Amino acid sequence: RRRARRRGGGRRRRRVGEHAGASFARSHPSRRVRRRPRTRWSRTSSREDRSLVATTESISRPPTDRTTDAPRARPPRPPIPPINPRVHQGVTIVKPKVSAGKLQTRIASALVLGAAGAGVIVAGGVSFALFMSLASFLASKEYFTLASNMSVELPYPPEEWVNTMCVAMCTAFPIILFSCGGKLNVIVQTMMGAYGVTATLLMTKQKDPHFSQFTSVMFGFFYCGFLPSFWVKLRALAWGATASAGAGSTGSAFISAWPAAFGGPGVWTTGLIATIIAVLCIIASDVGAYVVGKTFGKHQLIPLSPNKTIEGAVGGLVSTVGAAFALRWLLGWQAGVVQTTMLGCVIFWSAVAGDLMESVMKRNANMKDSGNIIPGHGGFLDRFDSYLFTGIAVYFFIVTVMPAWFQGVVL
Repeated sequence: RRRARRRGGGRRRRRVGEHAGASFARSHPSRRVRRRPRTRWSRTSSREDRSLVATTESISRPPTDRTTDAPRARPPRPPIPPINPRVHQGVTIVKPKVSAGKLQTRIASALVLGAAGAGVIVAGGVSFALFMSLASFLASKEYFTLASNMSVELPYPPEEWVNTMCVAMCTAFPIILFSCGGKLNVIVQTMMGAYGVTATLLMTKQKDPHFSQFTSVMFGFFYCGFLPSFWVKLRALAWGATASAGAGSTGSAFISAWPAAFGGPGVWTTGLIATIIAVLCIIASDVGAYVVGKTFGKHQLIPLSPNKTIEGAVGGLVSTVGAAFALRWLLGWQAGVVQTTMLGCVIFWSAVAGDLMESVMKRNANMKDSGNIIPGHGGFLDRFDSYLFTGIAVYFFIVTVMPAWFQGVVL
């Protein structure tokens, strides 16, 4: 030892990172050696105190290979599939999830809205016009809120005073139409006059008007004022004294047994029957598409709305046509099989068009719901979007394709 110290200058210190058993592990790679925490000895900075202090450091290394002592390569993690929609074996599977509490809230809200809607539809007259005026107010308010949030498509949205004025004008459309006897030229002139006044103010009151402001205002008048007003025209249809005369020839027991406390069979005008058929077919479309899509939906209908499936669309179409045939039997129309099938298809596709139009606006505005006025459903447009295009579609279908609905013309 003394000779070794003289030749080497003392005992060889351990290198940093070397521990007991490391050399044995390198010479015998087939045997694993359990590593222990390394202890490093260092002297204190004080010359007077020569005591040694032990500092322990834990060594953390990745697992090594048995043969090469190299870090073992970890297998890559599989990609996390998207929550909704998810793709399995090349097929897009859509499973919308709705909690039980939210479903109960949606059902309760739907029942309240259904009861209120049924009351004003049967009552008709000024009460129905006021109800559609309220619908136009809520729809236009949410529409201009969506338009204000479309920063990419509408970099220059209308100012707040323009939105307020347009909401007030859209609210007045159904009342003006009802006051003038439901004439078509009145509603067209009202919309063009409202747009002319708004466009003039946009050009005169703003220093730098933009084209996107004019287009958003024009579509707002059409979408939230002109289209809802056609429900007033549809409800006001009255060919003949009452529809009960025409229904009597087909033997409608439901209309004949309508109680006198609610007006008797005379309240069942053509407009009331057409409005009830349109509303109930839309409800059947929504329910059928939801139930079939949630149960059997696997193929996405359109990327615009990920929760809509082809199976749900087929279920909604079948439900709509089935509801139209059921109401044909219940109310005793004089409509043939071809007319009934066409009416069901027109109602379904117009409801889908309104739903997809609102989906486009919400996506461009980066908003999940158009509002929160209806518990469980979101905004008013989230529930009323299917009705906007349906009223005008059913009205022109009846006055053009079925001009003698209660006069014996059957296809």
